[in-house]
Parts: sequence; C-alpha cells; structure tokens
Amino acid sequence: MYSTMATPNQLIKFQICIHKKDGIPHEEFVKWCTQVYPPRAIPLMKKHNMVKWTETIIQPDAVEGLRHTLKNEMNRPKWTVPEYSIIMSYWLRSMDDLTALTTDPEWFELEKEAQKISNPEFGHIAIGHEITFIDEEGRSEK
Repeated sequence: MYSTMATPNQLIKFQICIHKKDGIPHEEFVKWCTQVYPPRAIPLMKKHNMVKWTETIIQPDAVEGLRHTLKNEMNRPKWTVPEYSIIMSYWLRSMDDLTALTTDPEWFELEKEAQKISNPEFGHIAIGHEITFIDEEGRSEK
C-alpha cells in the first residue's frame, strides 16, 4: 500500500500550467521559455534550493488530437485537455524554499518579464509529491 502523504524524505512537486499571451506565436513562446528564461532563472532557483526544474512544452495540434481520442476512442466525453502552452514543474524540499524564491525581488523582475509573453490572467497550479514506479532507466522502484 502506498501512502498519499509526503514524508520528510520526499520532495514537494509544484506545477504551474501557463498560457502564452494571445498573438504570440507558439515557436516564439517556446524559444523564450527554453532559451531566454532559463539562464536568468536557474541561478535564482539554485539560490533558493530548488532541486529540479522541468518544462513540458504543449504542442497545440496534440491537444486537439488527444481530445478527439478521449471522446471518440476512449469513451471519455467529459474529460478535458486544457490548452496550456507550457507546464513548469519544480521539485523542492520545503514550502519555505518556495516562499523564499517567490518573494525574492529578483523573482518579481523575472515575473514582470514573463508577463510580456505569457497570460497571467489564466493558469493552473498543482502541488503534491511524486511516487515513482518506473524511473528513466526503466527500473521499477516499488
């Protein structure tokens, strides 16, 4: 049986689902997120003990295809596939580290810059912890 409560040894996973600003081409948004933003964000994240950071780039054409599959092939007509542009996932040891990061004046500057290309009016946040069953090398951990 697996516990749903995080233990002191487990990392907190914090995800932010972001929409690009209307009128910004997808390719331009992806370039900014993957090439412009990281060199400025990484030192700040390391300063505040971030353990891991990943970006999941959402391909717009994949969203519609998955919606079609869910509805027509998997009989899940009420399921949704949100049209986020990117999902940023952060792993950290404590909520104090997240608070320290997001209240740092340098973070405010990064966020101001990000709002030029992303839409801060809409989004989604998820928080929890991961339980790994198969890792990147294909090893089963449970």
